[in-house]
Amino acid sequence: MNLKTYLRSALTVAALAAIPAAAVAQMKIIAVQAKVGGTTYGVAPNQELIPVNVGDRVRVDLVGTSIEGGRGVERQVNARFNVAGGRGQIDIGQAGNNWVVVNIRSAGDGTAQLGYSVAGNYDMRGNMRDGRIAFQITDNRRGGDRGHGDQGGYENRGDRGDRGENGRGDRWERAQDVTRRLYRGILGADPRGDEARNDTQRIAHDGSSAVRDVARALAVEAQRRNPRMGEDEAIRVLGDLYRGLLGRQMSNRDLWDRDRGFRDSVHTLRRDGIVRIVDGIVSSEEFRSVNKLNELDRGDRHDHDRH
Repeated sequence: MNLKTYLRSALTVAALAAIPAAAVAQMKIIAVQAKVGGTTYGVAPNQELIPVNVGDRVRVDLVGTSIEGGRGVERQVNARFNVAGGRGQIDIGQAGNNWVVVNIRSAGDGTAQLGYSVAGNYDMRGNMRDGRIAFQITDNRRGGDRGHGDQGGYENRGDRGDRGENGRGDRWERAQDVTRRLYRGILGADPRGDEARNDTQRIAHDGSSAVRDVARALAVEAQRRNPRMGEDEAIRVLGDLYRGLLGRQMSNRDLWDRDRGFRDSVHTLRRDGIVRIVDGIVSSEEFRSVNKLNELDRGDRHDHDRH
């Protein structure tokens, strides 16, 4: 290497070293999510409620979708965390650079929020740098009328002629599980009160035919509450249905990117409404399998007649 080449190389190295860190290519983040127990929930720009129960201790990892090589890649996002809403309902047990452990103390009004402030050199929209991670809190230790208490509660009242021999207790519990999944998946609420208890009784007695009837009634109520949807709202609602009714543990973005059927169903939801979507889901073999409806249809329905 001659002197001129050496000097040129040295100058190039010096110039590169002088470039400030901010000028180095930033990681571009187009969406922020929270990962809990292997499930990813939208935070920004589309927020999803994270279902938790009183007494839970959950680790929340803040991640983002980075566009690399023309495709979305999940990357950790460094941030600082604080309790932004629902003090006394949640508190922070531990925290790291991009994760936090949250203790769920009480249900309160049913929701609580964990605040975050991004603490890294990321290329992202300003409204994503500071935000809130939302929790939907239930308290399975008690009954009540749709979260407001009904003297004895959905879980602990009703005709329990199904308790006893020949697996009748198991059948009632299966019907409760299905009722809970329908209410949470379609209405986003726990089943409470006389109406929910009657729905469970019908499902325990009539099996999958009653499941379809109950699901349709809940869908009609959901449609009444939210008659018209834009695309973002339809994606959120359909994502909740997929996770709640089918147990699909994927974020809305992952469902949109990976499942063409999901994208088609978003358009159907906007055009025809939630009743048609719910009818299709609860009539599917996937729903029957996930919710073990064959067990209900094989049982002795007369065990559940009221006496």
